Amino acid sequence: MTDTRTTDIRTTEAAAVPTVAPYPALTVNGVTHPWTTDLTVAVLVRNLLGDDADAAVGAVAPVGVVTPVGTDGTAAPVAGAACAPTGVAVALDDAIVPRGLWASTPVPAGARVEVVTAVQGG
Repeated sequence: MTDTRTTDIRTTEAAAVPTVAPYPALTVNGVTHPWTTDLTVAVLVRNLLGDDADAAVGAVAPVGVVTPVGTDGTAAPVAGAACAPTGVAVALDDAIVPRGLWASTPVPAGARVEVVTAVQGG
């Protein structure tokens, strides 16, 4: 004999649906972005800020550029030197990342990142 009963989908329990993104991702300022291997805080900041950060984050001074010397005898930062842009702060999973560690701090898949920039004006 053939079973002719139908199933009411309103009363049938559905299988658990995973809520994980189909690709590795991270959240930057509340927006989901694809994650890539070898992503560091410095690369992330450079990607977010575009050309404004290229001269300041992780770039190398061009050949032939003379680095000025500060009054204390140490090299002074120049455009194109590896340093961080001013007025930017980064938190990785609710922990502030010191500016000097941006280049060596990896951003893991699933991380929550907040990038904050200071704005002047009134």
